[in-house]
Amino acid sequence: SIFVNPTQFGKGEDLDKYPRQLERDSELLSIMGVDHLFAPEADAMYGKNHVTYVDPTGFDDIAEGRSRPGHFRGVATVVTKLFNIIQPTNAYFGQKDAAQCVLIRRVVEDLNMDLKVCVMDTIREEDGLAMSSRNAYLSPEERRAAPVVYKSLCAAREVFRSKKDAGELPMSASMLSETVSNLLNSEPLVSEVQYASVDNRATFQPLEEVGDEGAVVSVACKVGSGVRLIDNIVL
Repeated sequence: SIFVNPTQFGKGEDLDKYPRQLERDSELLSIMGVDHLFAPEADAMYGKNHVTYVDPTGFDDIAEGRSRPGHFRGVATVVTKLFNIIQPTNAYFGQKDAAQCVLIRRVVEDLNMDLKVCVMDTIREEDGLAMSSRNAYLSPEERRAAPVVYKSLCAAREVFRSKKDAGELPMSASMLSETVSNLLNSEPLVSEVQYASVDNRATFQPLEEVGDEGAVVSVACKVGSGVRLIDNIVL
């Protein structure tokens, strides 16, 4: 399915200019052997009398939810609708949207849906930048600076590994988030660090300490003229 979902965009976000490349996406899916593509219009998904939403408790309180109020209600609603329409046996999502993946697994379990949620590894450019539709917004100069996002996460991973190898776990989660923030702030073209968060891998609730069970370190920042990039790494 391909659908730019209006209910997960907040006021002032980039719904109107969000990249739409249905013809190109269709060609790529055809090359991969996809037989059917569901690409509805917004009016087909949200009729004029639509009033029903899936509103997951607690997700507006996590880092990404605070940055985008109402976003996860929109995600939970559209995914539930797509699952009801398509009736899939398996559904595939990218790890780049880590909080979204945790949310969708929660929705599927809580609402007793008979399908398997498969989370696929983040696909990256050669320099480490996570592939994203929003990368098209980056100017050449901003694109050259953008790999700092992944580098900051890798730096946090190295701190965690060194603590683990030294037998110094659990460690403070703030040490990891500060490592990410400091590296991002060292790049002049990073105009804003919205958050650097260390969260539980299963619930995405924030952690104060990280032990052998690991965590998800995630980040959202704006580069240059305001292009919002997100990424994460699993420890």
